[in-house]
Amino acid sequence: MEASSSSASMVLGSVSSHDQERLNLKSIWGVVVSVNNFIHKLISNAKTRNSIRMRCATKFTTARKHKFFEFSEQSVLSNFYWGIDSIEAAIQEKCLDEKAALLKKAEQMLQVPALLDEHGVTAGIHNRYLVCCSYFYLSLVRKLQEDEWQVALHFLQAVLVSPGLVQTEFAPELCERLFPSRTAKCGKQATRGRGNAGSNFPYVEQEEDEAIGRMARVWRDWLMYYQVMLYGETPRWECDTEPQYSMHEKSTSSFSSSTIEHWEVHPFDPREDIGGGMGDEMKTFSIYIREFEEYEKTAKDLDQVTSFNVEKLQRGSSIKRLHDMLNDSQSDMRTSVGSCSDFSAYDIESEVMDYGECSLTTTRSSADFPRSEICDWKLQESVRKEVLEVNNSALLASGFASSIKSLNLTLFEHRDKKSKTFRQHCMINQMDHQQSGARRKHNFRGHEVSSHPAKDSKSELFHMTEKAISKLLYSEGLGKWEEDHVVEVTTIYEILGKKNGENCAVLKDMILDQLLAGISSSTEDIVIRASISILTSIAAANKSVIEDVKKKGLQLSDLASALKRNVQEAAVLFYLMNPTPAEIKTFELLPTLAGIMCTSNSYKCRSGSLPSPMTACLMITEILVTAFDHATNNVHLAEISSPNVLEGLLDVARDTNIEELISLATILVKCIQYEGDSRRYISKLAPVAPFVRLLESNNKHAKFIALEFFHHALCMPRSSTITLLKRLQREGNTNVMNSLMLCIEQFEPEYQVLAANLLLHLDTLDNSTCKSIFREEAVQVLLKSVASEETCGAQQLSAFIISNLGGTYSWTGEPYTIGWLVKKACLTSSYQRNMIKNICWSDDCLEDAGTDTWCSKIARSIINIGNPVFHSLAKGLKSTIRSVSRDCLTTVAWLGFEIVKSPESVKFTACEILLSGVEQFLHPGMELEERVLACLCIYNYASGKGMKKLVHFSEGVRESLRRLSSVTWMAEELHKVADYVQPFLSRISCVHTQILEVGVSCSGAVCALIYYKGFLCSGYSDGSIKVWNIKGQSATLVWDVKEHKKAVTCFSLVEPGDSLISGSLDKTIRVWQVVHRKLECIEVIAAKKPVQHLNTHGQMIFATTNGHGIKVFDASRKAKYNCKSKRVKCMAVVQGKIFAGCKDSSIQEFSIMNNRAQEIKAARKFWKLQKRPITAIVTYKDWLYSASSIVEGSNLKEWRRHIRPQMSLKTGKRERVKEMGIVEDFMYLNCSPATNCIQIWLRGSQQKVGRISAGSRITSLLTANDIILCGTETGLIKAWIPL
Repeated sequence: MEASSSSASMVLGSVSSHDQERLNLKSIWGVVVSVNNFIHKLISNAKTRNSIRMRCATKFTTARKHKFFEFSEQSVLSNFYWGIDSIEAAIQEKCLDEKAALLKKAEQMLQVPALLDEHGVTAGIHNRYLVCCSYFYLSLVRKLQEDEWQVALHFLQAVLVSPGLVQTEFAPELCERLFPSRTAKCGKQATRGRGNAGSNFPYVEQEEDEAIGRMARVWRDWLMYYQVMLYGETPRWECDTEPQYSMHEKSTSSFSSSTIEHWEVHPFDPREDIGGGMGDEMKTFSIYIREFEEYEKTAKDLDQVTSFNVEKLQRGSSIKRLHDMLNDSQSDMRTSVGSCSDFSAYDIESEVMDYGECSLTTTRSSADFPRSEICDWKLQESVRKEVLEVNNSALLASGFASSIKSLNLTLFEHRDKKSKTFRQHCMINQMDHQQSGARRKHNFRGHEVSSHPAKDSKSELFHMTEKAISKLLYSEGLGKWEEDHVVEVTTIYEILGKKNGENCAVLKDMILDQLLAGISSSTEDIVIRASISILTSIAAANKSVIEDVKKKGLQLSDLASALKRNVQEAAVLFYLMNPTPAEIKTFELLPTLAGIMCTSNSYKCRSGSLPSPMTACLMITEILVTAFDHATNNVHLAEISSPNVLEGLLDVARDTNIEELISLATILVKCIQYEGDSRRYISKLAPVAPFVRLLESNNKHAKFIALEFFHHALCMPRSSTITLLKRLQREGNTNVMNSLMLCIEQFEPEYQVLAANLLLHLDTLDNSTCKSIFREEAVQVLLKSVASEETCGAQQLSAFIISNLGGTYSWTGEPYTIGWLVKKACLTSSYQRNMIKNICWSDDCLEDAGTDTWCSKIARSIINIGNPVFHSLAKGLKSTIRSVSRDCLTTVAWLGFEIVKSPESVKFTACEILLSGVEQFLHPGMELEERVLACLCIYNYASGKGMKKLVHFSEGVRESLRRLSSVTWMAEELHKVADYVQPFLSRISCVHTQILEVGVSCSGAVCALIYYKGFLCSGYSDGSIKVWNIKGQSATLVWDVKEHKKAVTCFSLVEPGDSLISGSLDKTIRVWQVVHRKLECIEVIAAKKPVQHLNTHGQMIFATTNGHGIKVFDASRKAKYNCKSKRVKCMAVVQGKIFAGCKDSSIQEFSIMNNRAQEIKAARKFWKLQKRPITAIVTYKDWLYSASSIVEGSNLKEWRRHIRPQMSLKTGKRERVKEMGIVEDFMYLNCSPATNCIQIWLRGSQQKVGRISAGSRITSLLTANDIILCGTETGLIKAWIPL
């Protein structure tokens, strides 16, 4: 055993100096042989065995006397005790089958205490004692099973758990040989340990024990590494000299004296000078691995491979060389003796001296009993099943992710069938390098085998392979990965993928498992980053790897976690995993994705075959903003619509690829649709050239999204649109027009329309007078789609586009062409304007001077095409799709401004073709803006010869013009002209038809009604406000808000701020605006008394309460009173005057500018009449109407002059007017006591012509656009129109 001692000592010297460096295979086998010889000797010596056993039994007996413990603790001790007994029985057993069964049973029992927590206590005994003893006895089991690797592993694990116990109780001589410099200091401790054996744990761990534990860990880790790399092969050593290790008894082990003839442990540090006294004794040593034997046949070829001086080569050339060598070794050949060398991890040029002739062959170990019975690692008994059932893949993964030093040895033993994925092949060879560099020949079983030097490129290849693979086994190694290491592993994996055989597949699996472990288990950012970087590079070369890692259990949660750690490449793997939208949403990645997208220049993707992290982030974000319902998509869009994120996205557009641009354009389109401010920001800062690049690409989807982007980009105020078009011309190129023409020729109708829209804009920008092929083609496409009802989507889209070609949009993307036209038609009343939907009348785009110029320019270019334009629009006017006919009416209206300037023939032709379709929009029941636009069209087209068309209008059209005369002066002028040419006696129909009934019963009575931004607002007695979208004879509830504490009694409009105000019995006035498409209260004004009526002038608010006078709030919301001496019941504001109806039946006039007061109607002198207050005041045109028990009216000037009305009517006995409404022909009165009916009176003749029943008590009344609406106490809203 002296040789063993010297060998072990030599190894120790190496380990002491270089704990963190690489151990070669010779050193590892020196430990394996030493441990196996010791265990073999122990098994052969029954006396020593019984002594150790008795000491353990005494320990357990002492523990039982001191305290009581639970049954589970008793079970652990029992398993340990009976496991030792099973080993003794197996040693004595002669039958091989029985021996195998006993060993298997012993192993199962001993693994129960071996899996305990080392820091705990069981039955009064420190777990470290139990674990150490268990591993020691497990090494005996493995020796009897002829598994020399595991014998050494178990023994080293026992040392690692408790160095003091092993060196004092179990193997003092072996520990002295393996760790001589450490055990020399432990003599006194050994004596002290034996003297205190009865204590719970007498072996105090001092610094020497910790040093021994560190050395044992190094041995164990490298032993495990080589066990994995040489899995399936059992080396047998053959030498010609006398054995250094001999046993007193004959051994059945493969390390017996018959097989081990000579052994020298190779120095640990290859750079160490060992040429002294040992130089002539050291023999050549090599390993032959059967899997690579075919390389022997190519020795001559290998001789011709160019040699490299590795020390002088830079890392980049090393990688290039690795690529070249791998390309040269594509054939599936196996490695021979000289194919690979085992070098230091730090010096691949180190020399190994030859001290003798020795060879190693590999054979399967002969067993005294069947190995298949012994090596069945699936437990058949249910001994501590919850402890023993271990998921092998998780165990090995955890060992890879953390340092292999912390890998639990027992857990490593529980390999199931899945553990075969970790069988590895590696050619490790200690080469004989003479200082002259000459080659030597080695005799291997009578064969001549060439031993290649380290400079052989094939040897270098496999050295690089081994170096890269071994680096994967350590988290420390992963933490030091660099770009070139990534390339090395990727190249190795690539070549393994091109080879056949189970061995290559196993090695590939090992690489993937290690990388997955690093991603899922590591807590260090650098390890996670390295693992993901390597896996991404492998996937770049072979995308099928993604399916492999999915099967191996790569979790999206791990990648999401890495992504949140700013590991950008995790986005690539996350996207390639193809998660569902719901899975993506779960991880809440948008803030992280936005951060990556905003720092696009901070990362350079290494592979063009995979999407870059930026591309992956964009594609994932695209899914989040498009794949869900409207509300969810908007939530996601809200997170990325901030200026900071948009600025980062727009920077991406300046230098990116097609895939990124497609996703980017999709996201920008969604942001534009979601938030109008995004359109403003994007249109000003977004570069145009990248989107032109999309438009000119061969990718169909890229063209689609580019067309959508430009379509939405053009939906903004006209001056900004023109600026964008100029940028498009400047940053694009001449191919844009041709690309748009190709889109028109090749794409579906919807995208043809989008292409035609952009093409027409660009062509009109250049010229509007000369004929153009582009313009004619674009207009033809638009008009064809408008006239055709075969493709409904394309027809609606083309009608929408053409209706706004000559108009403008707001920054929110809403078409404001109608608002621009209505404003030109002199619709000035705020109450009438608020009957038109989606128009903010204070928007600057309605004052855009560029709109008029552009309208004239594009109208002229379209009119020049001729009659096909008018015929197509005429078909569109008659379309059954409401939006199409309305858009065509808008188109006809803005074309009319240029038609007026056109030649008489063009004007007359247009009038003949179009006006028959326009007149249908004049009638009551149509939207107010449609009636105004129709009137505008007739006014522009029916001039000159077109006057004949006006004269021959039907009676209904004339009547509609008359009723509309109160709205716009154009209607009044047209009616006068028609009546002058052909006098016509109007016949007023008193028949009213109900067109609407809608409401809710849970909110109480409808106390107030008003139109706001085209929606009908209703205030209820419970304090709620409901907003309805009225379409024809149906209504949809849009918003329902409840801010007031009591009944909402009145509404009014604040014109400058485009706001709605509401008054309530809760003594407050609330100011409302539409914010982000929702009605929001932006201000609360304290009135101090219940509010009955509201009115406004500019920024001033007038309110009547239950007290005296009118409370006036200025812009600063300071309050003052007017008419303090009167109790005001109602009021009206017109022409800068306030007309107040008082409780004493008088009407007071106040000037808002100078606060001058005038009584235009005195109080009744008869005291009984003074108790009949003025309950309603209404202004219509230039007339003022008041109502109490009688209704009086007069021209405002006349009333001031004569202080008496021009007309008066009595409703009926004991009837008192509560509500009053007036339209062109009728007055509508709601009187008590019959408050469930509305009386209909002719305004001109003051005759009562009918009544309308509401079904329940009427609580509010509103007239608008020839429609009479009322609210009832049951919560219903009803509406009628005169026929």
